[in-house]
Amino acid sequence: MLFTRSALNFPAGPVQPFAPAGSKGRSRNLKLIKRHTRRRQKTRLITGLDLGTTKVCAIIGNVEEDGSVNILGIGSSPSRGIRRGVVTDIGLTVEAIRGAYEQAYNLARVHPRELLVGIAGDHICGLNREATIEVRNPEAGIDRRDCMRARDKALKVVMPATDEILHRFLKEYVVNEQPGIQDPVGLFGHNLQVRMHIVTCSTAAANNLFRCIRRAGLKTSSVVLQSLASAQAVLTERERELGVVLVDIGGGTSDIAIFHNNILHHISEIAIGGDMITQDIAKILRCTPHDAENLKKKFGHAVPLSVDADERIELPRPNHHHQRVSYSRRELAEIIEARVEDILVLVQQQIENSRVADQLYGGVVLTGGAALLEGITEVAERMLNCPCRIGKPSGLLGMAGVASTPIYATGVGLLRWAAEEGPGYQREPWLVRKTKALFDIYG
Repeated sequence: MLFTRSALNFPAGPVQPFAPAGSKGRSRNLKLIKRHTRRRQKTRLITGLDLGTTKVCAIIGNVEEDGSVNILGIGSSPSRGIRRGVVTDIGLTVEAIRGAYEQAYNLARVHPRELLVGIAGDHICGLNREATIEVRNPEAGIDRRDCMRARDKALKVVMPATDEILHRFLKEYVVNEQPGIQDPVGLFGHNLQVRMHIVTCSTAAANNLFRCIRRAGLKTSSVVLQSLASAQAVLTERERELGVVLVDIGGGTSDIAIFHNNILHHISEIAIGGDMITQDIAKILRCTPHDAENLKKKFGHAVPLSVDADERIELPRPNHHHQRVSYSRRELAEIIEARVEDILVLVQQQIENSRVADQLYGGVVLTGGAALLEGITEVAERMLNCPCRIGKPSGLLGMAGVASTPIYATGVGLLRWAAEEGPGYQREPWLVRKTKALFDIYG
């Protein structure tokens, strides 16, 4: 049920009238208003903030009790202070965040308390960890404390001081040499083994992200890996079960997430994205990056043989704007195909490193801005030798027509993450971190 912002929604049945004026009447009226307001606030207002290399996108939406997502406002602003997922200029990034959020607010007219931010970059790393403990009381069976001790042992990862854990995912337990167990409580066994997948990020990159959010006047609730957020928006439960590769091709990076049996098995970040295609076009055709980006969006194609060899494209000369030069559209397609193949070769390497390469029956799902290139699915199917489709957010309410595009996959996925997975990585207060560090040092 959708609630309007103009009036309170009262329950079905006879409506209890407001009490007459007077001290007792006013008190009764206030109680009625508070009760109905609490019912109305069961819908969670959330902002998803996608900080990309080419754009900053803000999406404001509410999550209903049944889990449906209603898009209330969308804003986008050019990003000039972020490079390959890492903040390089705080001032420019803050300006872009404010611009995107103001556009979204002007449409939604609400300020959500929850805000989730996507993070990406080649500083992201995925680790598979295993740990084995002795069960304290095998005769009574494995209990929750044994599971917690096993997970805590697996999380004691020796990492550089410059990194920290962003996400942690349980893959399976192993009891009596039997793998694939999700809940071992009550089982008999002397040893309990746990297998987990841990995602780490650069502490400096996360700090700069939090700093930009605060300076923009917003409060960060949590941070989520962008590829995992996109997976929430575009992957089906059946694809996750069968085994699927998500490739989110953004402007500065290409993010990879591999699932099997509804479990995350591998993540990776490739420092090549759609901007590299634009740079190749600008360099080879000798045009400005702005013209190259427009050529890619308007005339770009990833399969040269699908383009008419006689079709021509006209561009202004760099030093003589009143003169124009003509290029073959097939030549443009050949430039795009070469760089797309480079990206897919790196994707193939990550698939082979995932240990589940022969079990990915769900194929490959491409999303992100570069997934809008014509013919990219054909190249992906040829290079990766598996079925491929374009992933778009679906099942949305409100501004669904605008948000149902690969460009907004991460922003929509952040809202779905909040609805289905809860908060992501949350920075602990400074005093809590220092106290834990003291306990680690002095035991």
